[in-house]
Amino acid sequence: MLSAYPACFIKEDTGYSVIFPDLNTATCGDDLEDAFSMAVDCLAGYLYSSNLEGENVPPASGLQDIDIQKIMDELKVTSNEAFVNIVTVDVAEYYSQR
Repeated sequence: MLSAYPACFIKEDTGYSVIFPDLNTATCGDDLEDAFSMAVDCLAGYLYSSNLEGENVPPASGLQDIDIQKIMDELKVTSNEAFVNIVTVDVAEYYSQR
């Protein structure tokens, strides 16, 4: 089953930070391609471990509901390049290929 969550991609001096505001989890990548790959891995890991532990996973917000500037302000991060994108993963398929 395909899962989809919004993620904030924020360009920083050392690469990109990736924050999943609905899930209170984050990752990073050296460049944008690496950040997207790490985001999929992070989302798959979060959903997989939550399922194993029987934890409820919050529903995904819509893109229009994510205030990236508010998130950056809370983290005290400034960036000229930041955006929100949907990250998708089929957790069962992801882990069957590992």
